[in-house]
Amino acid sequence: PAPPSPPPPSRRSEKMCGPNASARPLGVVGSLSNLVKGYSGEILTGVAVWSAVVALVLCFDDLSFLEPAWDKLTQSVTPFWLCTGVTFIVHETAYFGSFIPWLIIDHIPAMAKYKIQHTKPNTPEPMWRCFYRLLFNHIFIQAPMMTGTHLFLDFFGFRLDSPLPSLSSTLLKVFFCFVVEDFYFYWVHRGLHHKSVYKYVHKVHHEHKAPFGIAAEFAHPVETVLLGFGTMLGPILCCRHLFELWTWLVFRLWETVEDHSGYELPFNPTNFIPFWGGAVHHDHHHEFFEGNYASVFTLWDYVFGTDVSFRATQLERKTLQRSVWSDVIEKLGLVPSPPPS
Repeated sequence: PAPPSPPPPSRRSEKMCGPNASARPLGVVGSLSNLVKGYSGEILTGVAVWSAVVALVLCFDDLSFLEPAWDKLTQSVTPFWLCTGVTFIVHETAYFGSFIPWLIIDHIPAMAKYKIQHTKPNTPEPMWRCFYRLLFNHIFIQAPMMTGTHLFLDFFGFRLDSPLPSLSSTLLKVFFCFVVEDFYFYWVHRGLHHKSVYKYVHKVHHEHKAPFGIAAEFAHPVETVLLGFGTMLGPILCCRHLFELWTWLVFRLWETVEDHSGYELPFNPTNFIPFWGGAVHHDHHHEFFEGNYASVFTLWDYVFGTDVSFRATQLERKTLQRSVWSDVIEKLGLVPSPPPS
């Protein structure tokens, strides 16, 4: 007989995911041998994918072929407009461009089965309302914030001229920026859920209980400023060229749009990147308003005990065969997983 469905998360487990949740010890329950034995297929696929990525990076590591175009760009506009106007264009292009594939998926009936909150399809009305609010926020809040970018980058010694940094060093810095931003985001986001401030600031972002891609930056101006600093914190610490900053922005914007997409696709990044949360991890936060405070990785929510209700809900979804999402924490046996079918 089929195993019984686990009970839904209790009120106690949901409370444990709130801003006052306590940390859990980092004990290694699973063994690496079981990990290799149980997920050998996924490991081999991951190795193949990452081998191909590394090969491509090494093949195009020298970016000198881009330098003529870069020199033409830097010589055609002033440093001020390069750091402000062009950076704003990069931001808008990356943000709305990352949303286009998800918008297309919304109009493909065969993809509806991958919707995480399957009873809440994305509809045009809330998307247009979100889009108009975003235009206001981007033009009257984010654009003015970017007017100080030139002085900011100059103060920290960022270069605008050739030669360009190598692709490998740029991507390593992007990874470092993800790590820094994720840790900063976790604590600021968790703080914004405190009952004393939630209804004044972060409640705006939670207007969309079943999120879609462009809802990622739908937020109160105070939240935009607070989280915007976290986006710049990594580049402050490790980047020294405008190209590195732009590359980081493109990756970060793609990630946050994917996080809010509302879809669990078969080629989810969680299958290839350890601790990657993705849409499944963040969608739970929007549905239940608690837990899963990190922006990118699942590590800090596990360490500080704010993923309890997510793990219970995910266990139920997987038992009902409504999800196949599994991060490295589950694969190591550190949290419960459903029995093999």
